[in-house]
Amino acid sequence: MARILIAGDGRWYDELKVVGYYTESEIERWILQHGKELFPHHFVFPFKKEILSQAGSGSRRADLALIRRDFAAWTIVEVELEGHGLTHVLDQTKVFTEGKYNQPKVAEYLRQQLWRCCNKKVSLKRVTSLLSESTPSTLVIADALDDKWQAELAKQGVDLGGLEIYKSTRGHYVFRTSGRYPLTVAQEVHCRPRQWAPNTIEVIGDFTFTKLRRGRRVEVVYEGRVTHWGFVEDSGKKYLQFMGSSNPLSPNETYTLLRDKSHRYYFRRS
Repeated sequence: MARILIAGDGRWYDELKVVGYYTESEIERWILQHGKELFPHHFVFPFKKEILSQAGSGSRRADLALIRRDFAAWTIVEVELEGHGLTHVLDQTKVFTEGKYNQPKVAEYLRQQLWRCCNKKVSLKRVTSLLSESTPSTLVIADALDDKWQAELAKQGVDLGGLEIYKSTRGHYVFRTSGRYPLTVAQEVHCRPRQWAPNTIEVIGDFTFTKLRRGRRVEVVYEGRVTHWGFVEDSGKKYLQFMGSSNPLSPNETYTLLRDKSHRYYFRRS
């Protein structure tokens, strides 16, 4: 049984699916309750409108929507339990990725939800502009990550994020996120491994590390895993040196290094 120890209060938190029960609706409620922490650069609200597929594959109803606070992009969210079948999930997400969103009734629904759920007044013109200029990405949030789910959803261009729920005997909760959640990118550059220097990558271009840990260490998330690097500057160039026993980056690949608006860092294959 998975457990988490919070050192600050000395309490153990047990994985809720092992010691109790919950439903998709409860996961939705927890996401909405902690939306500002999970998605600090997005408005988060229920999205219960029927979505029609442009390809004629029917209609489905999603669970939530995210809209970036600068209205530059938005995301349809489907909440799922690990125990549900993959076919059911793919049937849902197929419709969402092919959905008809650029419609007046969808724009008006989003505008109303932003006001009702986020206390955000926005003009219908601004929402209509978002729908006409931006197709939503699709995100599945499940209570556990599954490699097969991740691979099959990726074929549709859908991201999978994990949200594991833990609970103490005193009724307090801890949430653990993993996988791919929407990023609000503040800066991104290419980087490449140095062939002559094992476990070292060069940052190509202008990039600012706004949050360094003691000893000039940097935490970079790659494929849901936190990796640790030492930051080095030499002759006007910037390098990251891997700190650990097993470097997940391939010496034969190139990568993109990203910094989001919360000063967190990520690697993605480029």
